[in-house]
Amino acid sequence: MENNDEARTVAERASTSKEEPLWPTNTEDNYGCEHYKRRSKFVTPCCNKVYTCRFCHDQEETHTVNRKEVTELICVLCDTRQPVQATCQNCHCRFGKYTCLECNLFDDEDKNQYHCDGCRICRVGGRDRFFHCAKCNMCLPVQLQNGHTCVENVSHDNCPVCLEDIHTSRIPCHIPNCGHLLHRTCFEELLHSGHYACPTCQVSLLDMTDLWRFLDMEVSSTPMPEEYRDYKVDILCKDCHEESTVKFHVVGLKCLNCGSYNTCRVKGSPSPGKWYLLSFIHVFYTFIF
Repeated sequence: MENNDEARTVAERASTSKEEPLWPTNTEDNYGCEHYKRRSKFVTPCCNKVYTCRFCHDQEETHTVNRKEVTELICVLCDTRQPVQATCQNCHCRFGKYTCLECNLFDDEDKNQYHCDGCRICRVGGRDRFFHCAKCNMCLPVQLQNGHTCVENVSHDNCPVCLEDIHTSRIPCHIPNCGHLLHRTCFEELLHSGHYACPTCQVSLLDMTDLWRFLDMEVSSTPMPEEYRDYKVDILCKDCHEESTVKFHVVGLKCLNCGSYNTCRVKGSPSPGKWYLLSFIHVFYTFIF
């Protein structure tokens, strides 16, 4: 799900009379920036400089700009400085085929943009494909409307991997079963690095059934030495949050409730003999899983 900026469309704000300005057809398409195609630049209220969009500003400056505080635009066709509006007061070109005067957003590319009053920003992807969850305080795919885990104001936290903003990010986010959000690119990097647990709550990010089945075979084919065969530990499962008392094994500690190996030891008896080495190996296995 990709996040953009807030909006009211041209159709809601512009006149539909015959005098409505038409989009110019005699200009080149090399306008805008890498983030947006638009025929305007804005004057930043924070440093009184001219940038094409807020992302261009934030990449160059040591501070960020509040898009909603922008009050002046400059037309890129006639260079007229003017108040924020949908069309140029001098040459009458539209600054963007999609225009939001609530978010000061202008974009000439069709991304199925829509304005969400709940999020107070514009989204992309089409209004009919998303719904706003009041508790999560964000738009979610309609497929999750009756089957997602609500986490209050979840999108207003930063990505736990890169620590960058999620709510207004243009990078799509991944929504695991636990409900905590992270950027999709960060999610893919986690998997590529061998980390399969949510950085926030440690619940498995994927269906790990095949891996748990493989570890079952490893446990059955790797008997523990006699002195450790009946040694038991108490564990907490990070997936189902249930506690179990299980036999210790160097491969991993399996939850008796859900069968997950995504577990950690919570307490246990004093360690016999070579326990320190076995404990270290178990910590390594639980870390990678």
